[in-house]
Amino acid sequence: MVKILENKVELVKENLSYDDILSKIEQATRLCYRSKRSETREGREKFLKNLMAVDHGSIIEHGSLSFLITTDRACANQIVRHRMASYSQESSRYVNLSDLEIVLDQSYTEEEKDSIKSICEDLARVYEDLGGDKKSTRDKARAVLPQCTATRLYMTMNFREIRHFLKLRLDKAAHQSIRELAYQILKIMKEEYPVFVFDFDLADYEDIYKQKA
Repeated sequence: MVKILENKVELVKENLSYDDILSKIEQATRLCYRSKRSETREGREKFLKNLMAVDHGSIIEHGSLSFLITTDRACANQIVRHRMASYSQESSRYVNLSDLEIVLDQSYTEEEKDSIKSICEDLARVYEDLGGDKKSTRDKARAVLPQCTATRLYMTMNFREIRHFLKLRLDKAAHQSIRELAYQILKIMKEEYPVFVFDFDLADYEDIYKQKA
């Protein structure tokens, strides 16, 4: 039975707290000027915001976040092209994908989803016939898996690259699936690490999820 999933981003709990990140980056940055460190969160935010506003982006490379991402294989191929990041990805060589999961973005109608699911159920049967449930033949069997096959990524990215990722992948010209992931990352950033996305407005990207059929 094929299961349809949605694009999903989760913040890894082991990341440093917002205050710890602010303190770390401010400490690294003030070393350049031998200036006095701020006494409050608001002071640290203002200091970093002013520097980001004039594109002094290297300072925020001292901090990073890790995310757990669920998406399809085609979208994952786009994500890992962002080279200033570290990735670990679920392996189709070692993981038994007989219980096939697929990811379809918000642009698909229910009729389209049903049609794709039907085709994928046929492919899942071929996968099993080719020995996808056995380690020795899984390499051979995975050749029939579709681009929409679900995969999981563990992504670690510094704040400068996160901002670059958001600027590119929130754009209307980007693929719907990666826009959904970028929107979820922006939402997490707004809630947990707001100063690093002070110049992004969630309301500007509400169209991403308004496309749902």
